[in-house]
Amino acid sequence: MSKRNQRSRKRPRPQSPTTEPTQTPPRTVATNAANRPRPIPGFVWDAEKRRYFPATSRSANSSEQRDKHRETRRIQQVELTQQQPAPVDYPPALPLLLRQRSFSQRPVLSSDRLKFVHLSRSTPRVINTNGQSAISALAIASDGTRAVIGHRDGSLWRADLDSSAHPVALLGGPGEIVSIRRIADRFISAHLGDEHSGGGLVAIAGSSRLRYADCSVFTASGPPPCGPPYTAVGLTGRVSVATISNTHMREVFSAQTKTDIMSTAFALDNPHVFVGGGRDGRVRLFDTRVASAQHDRKRGLFSAALMSKSSVHGVGAHGWRLVAASMDSGVRMWDVRMPDERRSGMFAVNDCFGDLHRPLEILSATRLGFALCQDLVAAAGSDNQIRVWSMSTGDKLQTVVLPPSAAACTAIDLILSPAKLPTLIYSQSNSVACLQ
Repeated sequence: MSKRNQRSRKRPRPQSPTTEPTQTPPRTVATNAANRPRPIPGFVWDAEKRRYFPATSRSANSSEQRDKHRETRRIQQVELTQQQPAPVDYPPALPLLLRQRSFSQRPVLSSDRLKFVHLSRSTPRVINTNGQSAISALAIASDGTRAVIGHRDGSLWRADLDSSAHPVALLGGPGEIVSIRRIADRFISAHLGDEHSGGGLVAIAGSSRLRYADCSVFTASGPPPCGPPYTAVGLTGRVSVATISNTHMREVFSAQTKTDIMSTAFALDNPHVFVGGGRDGRVRLFDTRVASAQHDRKRGLFSAALMSKSSVHGVGAHGWRLVAASMDSGVRMWDVRMPDERRSGMFAVNDCFGDLHRPLEILSATRLGFALCQDLVAAAGSDNQIRVWSMSTGDKLQTVVLPPSAAACTAIDLILSPAKLPTLIYSQSNSVACLQ
């Protein structure tokens, strides 16, 4: 072999031993504890500069000041959150239309009180219908010139308030007349019924009637002026809504309840939503656009209990506010937007309601009279006094003292027309008195 070939032959390079990649050992609890700053007496650990400083140094003082500033800001934010009003907790079953409605309070002015001064100073005009039984219901026409009077024996009378003419007898019905309502220029009366036939509705000065077999009619109410001619009827174990015309009446809505409905009233700005006061002391809300099967028998769409279990025989609605009169000697006004623990008896309009937890001594509310278009409510008590309030604020506008020798007030109605002074009509036994 030549030397040239020996030189061109390459020698194999020695292979370097392969080194396996080193794996980082997992961090243990002991390792984490070792990385934490160790407390040293007289020194403070600064996390930003990652070093110890003497406790009296400027950096240690600034660190403590930052911590105090953060704590002070946190406390201030908590206090501001507590001072802000809590959001309104709407009941889940409350219809969306009612959630969107607003209720504005207007303070009572001196001019509002002056409108009712004449009620306590004028002499009432007594209207005698020559009826043998006591008067159970009455209503004033929208123009304030005439009134319809109903007796417990089922007889009806029409009286002219502007003249001294004798009242005219009208066609009545079987059983006691429990309520008379005005619907536009017409009146409708509700009859309780007797042992021979059930209760029903009768259109006064018209030929339309509506009978309820095997039912006692306890009340009937009219819709707001802008709504269709509907009436809500409280029956035995259910509530009904019927359309009214001069020729016929037809039931368009019915919902079962666990108790008798003693009073009904439509909402002021919604002809489809109405409330009903039951014998069990609960006020229920109903909507004619919702199927009757979706109304709970105990609560309706929404329900609230008053402070006692006495029956609610008078109820009215104005915006979010409801006013109800029950047989436990009280008239209460409250807001349906409040939660359950604050809704019942939230605001009371009786004079002796200074303490809501104190039982009432007097003022048994017998009847209520509403003029909801003018935001007014009148109630008569067992002390022979009639009080007029504003439903927006609950302020008392006037107190009318009735003759003490006469019987208790059994029916009342109130109307306020723009061109005339307020007209108040009330009944005692079998006589009617009018204040204009």
